[in-house]
Amino acid sequence: MVGLYSATILFVVTCLYPSNCQTPDNICQSSAYRNLPTGLQNEHQCMVLERLQRDMQNEKLTRDRQFNSILTKLSRLDIKMQAGFHRVKDMPSANRARGFPALKDITVARNCYELKMSGLNLSGVYPLKLPSGYVVNVWCDMEMQGGGWTVIQRRFDGSVNFTRGWDDYAFGFGNVNSEFWLGNENIYYMLRNTNYTLRIDLLDWEDQHAWAQYDYFKVASEENKYKLTINGFSGTAGDSLAYHNNMFFSTMDRDHDKWYASCSNKDQSGWWFNACSYASLNGIFHPNGEQNITPDGVITGITWFEWKQNLAYSMKRVEMKIKPRVALMAEAEGLIGGYD
Repeated sequence: MVGLYSATILFVVTCLYPSNCQTPDNICQSSAYRNLPTGLQNEHQCMVLERLQRDMQNEKLTRDRQFNSILTKLSRLDIKMQAGFHRVKDMPSANRARGFPALKDITVARNCYELKMSGLNLSGVYPLKLPSGYVVNVWCDMEMQGGGWTVIQRRFDGSVNFTRGWDDYAFGFGNVNSEFWLGNENIYYMLRNTNYTLRIDLLDWEDQHAWAQYDYFKVASEENKYKLTINGFSGTAGDSLAYHNNMFFSTMDRDHDKWYASCSNKDQSGWWFNACSYASLNGIFHPNGEQNITPDGVITGITWFEWKQNLAYSMKRVEMKIKPRVALMAEAEGLIGGYD
């Protein structure tokens, strides 16, 4: 029996690939198989192995088609990249007539204030080199309060989803030209060796403006759960962030708050939640500030309680931005150009 089985396998496997032998589609009906001694013919085993051959051939055809499709897509991508490269190379060096510098003219600085001191006075996207060695694009506010502010967060139209997990909040997301979170890792490295001031600008749906400023602002490393430390409040919006001082950062997949449940899941965002929040600037964007409060009283939104005295009021616009503390002190003393 073993000899019969082995002979059948030897015949069919020998013909698994077209290069080995020429056979009709139905091996078990071929003359080569029928010419085998009767004792070596086994219809059932032959049909099983015949099916195996067809499956292997079909799999090979499928892989060949997939491979050819990938090659075609890579070829198209290469053509597009080459065309894009030539378009960029042929572009004029800058919007010099409008005063905006060409990329080659921009010094890679550590923060937007250094760019301001180098003579760049237009708000926009600039590259910064972090102490970690990474270069990131940021939005520099060169107008507010003397300029030189590095924006680390912006909300204004709900175009970017802020319901995200730990890794997204760690490394940043969004578009610095619109809504974005710069990333806890980037913020940590920026703040690690320099004292920074945090400024938060708020705009309500009646276009009224309020602001909150903290002289001292630190975010710890990921090992320490990006713990928030603030001190030295001033401003017109009220101190809603005090409730969150010394809190760890929480997201929907990493709960570090003091509530019995998860503030991040309730608020659908990442933040330095306590149990839960008086300030929540990464919450869901609600057009016109209108919210659908759930039957059990759950409220979401971009909130700053101490200004509106209403946790159900969601802001129209918010920006979080940082600037070296020493720069603000020098401007206040008139040692360098400040603001009106």
